Amino acid sequence: MGCRQCRLAMTGHGALTNYIQKVVKSCSREALAAVDRRKLPADALELLTAKNAALRHAYAYPTREYRSKARVLQRRVRARMLEEGYLPTPPLTKSDSSLAVDNSEKAECLADSLELQCSHTIPPNDSHHITRIEEKVRHKTSLEFRDALSPVSLDEVQKLVKNLNAKKASGLGGISNKAVKFFPLTLLSLLVAIFNSYFKNCYFPPVWKEAEVIGIHSPGKPRDLPASYRPISLLSGLGKIYEKILKSRLSEHLFGKGIIINEQFGFRPNHSCPQQALRLVEYITESFKTKKRIIAVFFSM
Repeated sequence: MGCRQCRLAMTGHGALTNYIQKVVKSCSREALAAVDRRKLPADALELLTAKNAALRHAYAYPTREYRSKARVLQRRVRARMLEEGYLPTPPLTKSDSSLAVDNSEKAECLADSLELQCSHTIPPNDSHHITRIEEKVRHKTSLEFRDALSPVSLDEVQKLVKNLNAKKASGLGGISNKAVKFFPLTLLSLLVAIFNSYFKNCYFPPVWKEAEVIGIHSPGKPRDLPASYRPISLLSGLGKIYEKILKSRLSEHLFGKGIIINEQFGFRPNHSCPQQALRLVEYITESFKTKKRIIAVFFSM
């Protein structure tokens, strides 16, 4: 894509994002801090009800029996809440054994841990091969399309917006799915025009490739170790809509041209891991019947 077209695409994306953020801000108001309404399992709710009833009885009739029953139920409720993981993140242990106490330190600690986990233990040594592959990719992406992608339609975007989960957290842009579902027809039409511009210029906004990463504690692992938290990436809702549109075009092209072989099961509709395992079992069973050998190669990625 040319520099001028690139700048125009970036300007359009930035203007749209800024406009939506301003509208959302102007239509929002501060609300009083709400009570935590996280949905608890049925057994936890029953425990809470029993504990509250026991406390009322112990207050109205302060006998040893009622007070003892209330204390027992309080301990059981506390233990059950711990099982649900409703605890703040404790201080995290850094690589130098010091503690990360405040939120910014914890975020840096988790980021360092993720960077270490996602880094190569041994750096790739064939730099010439890497350079050759990168050159081929750049050459391929510079070629003109021989098969034009079908343009994005307003009806297509409306259906995708309608199916958005309004409860999903927003990404870095701060534009929630709930806000997107309130887009008027004029704004959706503008979104369609921007998507088609991206198609024409082979452009994907870099900001949509960035994610807000949060750490979720893995049950059964020490809560003070950063490696015990698995990363969850929160991406832009608008970026996800564009990804779905791209995915539909790529699937249409790849399957329509017969580029994907029948043996490919990953990332395909109606093709699951059990079906592929059954296919392997059928090969092995047939080899037993025909007294032939079968060789399988497994890759752990």
